[in-house]
Amino acid sequence: MNRALNNKTWIKGLTMECPHAIPVSDCPLNGLRSLPISEANRVINELSDEQVNAYMKTHRKCYNHRVKTQTV
Repeated sequence: MNRALNNKTWIKGLTMECPHAIPVSDCPLNGLRSLPISEANRVINELSDEQVNAYMKTHRKCYNHRVKTQTV
């Protein structure tokens, strides 16, 4: 499986639910989360490699920040 396809699969999962349960208000995936699943999948399938990489970079940065700052 090529990297872009694998990342699109990740984005589809992240669109279903944020790993932190509550997404940040400026999450770029919030717009996709508001769409019907079939429409979100269509949009994700049409993303360019650059767009996929941008979503993944934003997700990784946000995820790492939230993990580092969460309190137990």
